[in-house]
Amino acid sequence: MDFQLIKCKEAPEYFGRRDVFFADLRGPEQYREYHLPGARNYPYEKLHEWEDRLPGGKLIVLYCEHGNLSLMAAKRLARKGYRVAALIGGVECFTKNPIDTADWKR
Repeated sequence: MDFQLIKCKEAPEYFGRRDVFFADLRGPEQYREYHLPGARNYPYEKLHEWEDRLPGGKLIVLYCEHGNLSLMAAKRLARKGYRVAALIGGVECFTKNPIDTADWKR
């Protein structure tokens, strides 16, 4: 495997870091409803349009609703040379395992 896997409880360690870029792979409506701090919306369905425009030199943390699409995107982006991580369980893991967001860096 050429990419990292990040557990839900580990994700806050990556928030607010200058060397990390969060990409929300869900659709724009879901993104507007809720997204992780600092995440940008890059819908999976348009991967071919944005995959070459991601910031280089950063760890790209991908997440979707359940984690399946982020795994597929991570494989593809890792082959293109990006440093990539996928959030296990997707954003859904935060609804099942709430984390206190008061201390998250923004």
